[in-house]
Amino acid sequence: MHDFCFTIPYGFAVLAGGLLGYLRRGSTASLAGGAGAGAVHLLAGFVSLKAFEKRRNSYLALAIETRNVNLAIANASLDYML
Repeated sequence: MHDFCFTIPYGFAVLAGGLLGYLRRGSTASLAGGAGAGAVHLLAGFVSLKAFEKRRNSYLALAIETRNVNLAIANASLDYML
């Protein structure tokens, strides 16, 4: 299975969560964090999909996805430790 098969749906889910948090509670942090991270995931998935269609590797998409996962793990571990 290719990375964009997970990245694109996950990006939509995170984006929708950020928008929903903003609409329900007026949380600009939810909008910035959720919509921003979701948009970056969608961008990475789209870049990866286009590279796949050309039968090439997308190191840019891989770097973006790796960075986002590392940030999510770091944030989760900080929340758990505190």
